[in-house]
Amino acid sequence: MFNSWSKTVILTISGNNSIDHKMVISKSSFILFYNIVKNIAQIFAENIAGYRKKKGLSQYDLAQLSGISRTMISHYEREGMFPPAGRLQALADSLDVPVYKLFKRPGDEKTADADLSGIDPRSVKKLRDILSLPAEDRNDLYRILNKMLRKNQLEKQNREALKARR
Repeated sequence: MFNSWSKTVILTISGNNSIDHKMVISKSSFILFYNIVKNIAQIFAENIAGYRKKKGLSQYDLAQLSGISRTMISHYEREGMFPPAGRLQALADSLDVPVYKLFKRPGDEKTADADLSGIDPRSVKKLRDILSLPAEDRNDLYRILNKMLRKNQLEKQNREALKARR
């Protein structure tokens, strides 16, 4: 639930075992977290497309190599969604890159760890907390984020369409 006048957000996470988990967080924390994940999604999408093109592969070719449908490859490249952990490894293997490179900004090859110097320490801690979650919980969180990112993307497309009509 997200009310413009409210100072908190109630986040509902639906688990695979049909149990919903609710968490109340501040709206500012939620917005910060959402923006961080959105930036990570953009980097991930650009890297999937970039590494695929660098190898001279079409989306269909990558789908065949990874065992992931071409439609899902397209979604990943358009920031539509994050794949589950198992598919991340299949994509990385098919592109001949380590998984971490799928989340690094292009050209930032100094270390295997992402450069988090431009992100405030609290956000870095949240990212580490997310990465320390069990895979099932991370996947639940990613599903929620995917829905939010798709909603945001659709709203942006609608705004652009309205501007184009004017």
